[in-house]
Amino acid sequence: MRTTPLAASLAIILAAFLSPPQTLKAEQEKEKPYALLRGTVFTAGGLALPGIPVTLKVKDESKPKWRAVSDGRGEFAVRLPVGHQTYEVSTRSKEHEDQTKTVEIHESESVNVIFRLALKEKKQEKDR
Repeated sequence: MRTTPLAASLAIILAAFLSPPQTLKAEQEKEKPYALLRGTVFTAGGLALPGIPVTLKVKDESKPKWRAVSDGRGEFAVRLPVGHQTYEVSTRSKEHEDQTKTVEIHESESVNVIFRLALKEKKQEKDR
């Protein structure tokens, strides 16, 4: 059986209308309520610090559930479930001292956290 270009085009158009669009699902996910934790990572001198990994975990849990990395302006943001919860937000860096802060979020609010990271002290070379 041969199909004409018109029939093939109609079949493609029909399939496109009958299949649920993926973007609709993504749009629905964006519309769900959420809490927002925003933060900025600075050096001890107050300069933006990009590329710093940040982890979040519920205070009483052992493993982090969310991860972010500070952007070129030292900023990061993480969407969290709506509801009253206490989180531990931690930074990790080879060159800077790690820091952990406790943040309490109520319902769907937006909370800011600021980190000022000091450089790690270099280990003194042992005398020979």
